[in-house]
Amino acid sequence: MLVALTVALALAALVVAVVSIEVALPRIASSRIHARLTRNGGTAEVAIVAPPAYRLLRNAGDRLTVSGDGLTIGLAEESSTAPAGLSALDGFGEVDIELTNFSTGPLEVAAFVMTRSGGGSYAMAATGTTSGRDLLRFGDPWLRTSIPGGGLLGSVAGGAPMTDRRISVSIEIELISDAGGLRVGSGGGTIAGYPAGPLATAVAAAVARRLEIVP
Repeated sequence: MLVALTVALALAALVVAVVSIEVALPRIASSRIHARLTRNGGTAEVAIVAPPAYRLLRNAGDRLTVSGDGLTIGLAEESSTAPAGLSALDGFGEVDIELTNFSTGPLEVAAFVMTRSGGGSYAMAATGTTSGRDLLRFGDPWLRTSIPGGGLLGSVAGGAPMTDRRISVSIEIELISDAGGLRVGSGGGTIAGYPAGPLATAVAAAVARRLEIVP
């Protein structure tokens, strides 16, 4: 009788431990993401669905939903250490990210959406503005090498009449993330009429880096 009681208590303790882990890990993961997103200001909400929760230790789960407003997300500091592609997100079957009024690199982004369903490619859309001054501050060498026609764009952006003039940015693009990195599928976008694919992938990777649960 005593043995049976001991076994029952041990099983009950095990069940409590498992339930506690299932509750605690998503909360810890959400808190980590929230702290990374808001470390330079702004607000964010994070929701994670990942039973069994131990998958979060591999940056994986069923669904990751993130919303934020007024965030600042650096490009250079993130891209230098970011893993290939969007590996922080690739382990989730469903991804839904919506950010408004955030700054990243040379861009002031009014609205940013990136979604993924069923483990396929990502759909990204963004609207915002930049300026010649901001583009040049981000780096004229980057413009010349990353954007076709970027040399011309850099020259135009550097002209006095264009220095502070706001340039509209509109992006609607498919992003494919795999072991080889992040690349553009269908769709596109423009910065002053020039392809925005390279900058779009840089922004997506920087956002994903902030959503990494386990470095």
